[in-house]
Amino acid sequence: MKIITASLIICFCFLITGVHTQTNQLSNSPGKTSIVSRGSSSVYGVFAGRTPCQEFLKEFNLGENPACVKRKMGVTLYQDSVTHKPTIYETWGMAKWTGRGKWHIIQGSATDPKAIVFQLDLDPDTFLYLLKGDENVLFILDKNKNFLIGNADHSYTLNRERNNIPWSQKLYLENKGSE
Repeated sequence: MKIITASLIICFCFLITGVHTQTNQLSNSPGKTSIVSRGSSSVYGVFAGRTPCQEFLKEFNLGENPACVKRKMGVTLYQDSVTHKPTIYETWGMAKWTGRGKWHIIQGSATDPKAIVFQLDLDPDTFLYLLKGDENVLFILDKNKNFLIGNADHSYTLNRERNNIPWSQKLYLENKGSE
């Protein structure tokens, strides 16, 4: 009888307090209030993550570095502030591919012909493919648009930064504070 009474009390407490799953609150949704402009472009999103280093170096022909275990990297995607079409990107933490270039939205990955993929033109013959998981997550794909497999510690996932401030602006603000 005690077990039944205790179970009823616990269920009643859950009903009164309301047990909720994760909701779409400011802490886990894309920032729409912090739009940063760059000329006629606005920020679509700032994404960052930590990838396995050796595999990334190999995939993008960046040489070898036995001491490198993880690579902290990110990308800022800009869009036209009126048409919302892709304009430029900025990358960081990508060795010789750190910098700016053009990006495009294309359709189709190796496993899903309807997938939305962002193509970053690193140079005329080299592209970085980012599969849009949702508004907050991008998956780095290989040259054939297949998923790259991470390890126990790091993945090929870039997550949206909450404050939506481009990395170049963050560096400027950090350096300005140290003057």
